[in-house]
Amino acid sequence: MVEKYQRFLDGDKRPGESGMLAALGKREALLWTQLRAFLKKNFDFVPESDFYGKKYGWCYKYRRKGKTLCTLFPEMKAFTVLVTLGKKQVAQFEEHASRFNEDTRALFKTAYQYHDGKWLYKRVLKKSDLQDVMFLIEMKSGRYPCR
Repeated sequence: MVEKYQRFLDGDKRPGESGMLAALGKREALLWTQLRAFLKKNFDFVPESDFYGKKYGWCYKYRRKGKTLCTLFPEMKAFTVLVTLGKKQVAQFEEHASRFNEDTRALFKTAYQYHDGKWLYKRVLKKSDLQDVMFLIEMKSGRYPCR
């Protein structure tokens, strides 16, 4: 049986864009495309295709000058976005928690609190998840307050 949200875990086989979009599924591919367009329009980061390891698989890292804005992990019928929030962004999230959907609030609450912040692995399945991820990225980038 294939895991519901199986990632591209074969480190020897870099997935192409068309293969990823097909695996994502129609609705999820639209959300993926919207997020990538948002990142391209609003941030001067060039995505780097990278193998994150056997557990996480292939991803796109949005990095510049050694700093990562976010990391996108394509999956079967979904994708996950990693946004690492520093102390300042953690406080901003707590202040504006009501702007996020219930799933994102629960994710934040259960995410491990490191000495310098939280790592949020947010799976995008619907439009409100995408909106939450965009807001998290804007917070991370320092474009706060936003929207």
